[in-house]
Amino acid sequence: MTKKKTIKNQSFLVPMWVFILTIFEKLSLFALIGFLLPKLRRKYWFVDSWVIGNLLLSIISVYLVYLQIVPHYLSYCLMIYGFIRVFEIFIYQLNVLLVHPFRHENPASYSLVGYRRMTIALVHNFFEIVFWFATTYVVFQFSFDTSLENLNPFILIYFSFLTMVSYTSNLDNNSWTLLATIVLHFQALIGLFMTLLSLARFISLLPRPGTLDISEQEQDMKEHISRIEQKLEEVRRQMIK
Repeated sequence: MTKKKTIKNQSFLVPMWVFILTIFEKLSLFALIGFLLPKLRRKYWFVDSWVIGNLLLSIISVYLVYLQIVPHYLSYCLMIYGFIRVFEIFIYQLNVLLVHPFRHENPASYSLVGYRRMTIALVHNFFEIVFWFATTYVVFQFSFDTSLENLNPFILIYFSFLTMVSYTSNLDNNSWTLLATIVLHFQALIGLFMTLLSLARFISLLPRPGTLDISEQEQDMKEHISRIEQKLEEVRRQMIK
């Protein structure tokens, strides 16, 4: 009877968002490549090249659009691709935080290739978002009546970075169109998530330097012993199975 009540009283909030985020992750460009080329997706060099390549493309796109080297329709294509990439990064980071670790029976058994590698990749993603939004603002200044008119790409990159880290700007808000305002707030929300949640989480996982304080050394030793006990418990469970 108690089990039935527990099942009926379970919260649906977590399963609902796990389902939604899993679906969104499968709709990403990277998931499409993984579906078409499954062996390639498992190669770390390909994942690293995907991260670095998209960052370089986002930087180049700002100047391609600003200097009008590419046709007008291709500028829009780059902008749309940028939005797809921003959405992909956002969904992936949410999955890393809220979904991937809990797919295993024991969340403690979930492991990354490396904390440092993940943090470096996250920094790449952060600046990629900055440049993709800068590309969007360049397109806007050629296509919309906004306060971004006649600004050079360096100022637009600075404006994009400022929006990511502070949710403020020195530009005239009264001359923004509704679409430009939506994009601005969308970037600010993405920046808030990337800055406060993801980056803070992975930086906190990097190794701490040693300490000469005895009490702090004792605390570090207790934490180390606790991790060893968890590993031994995992080994014991695997042996039982």
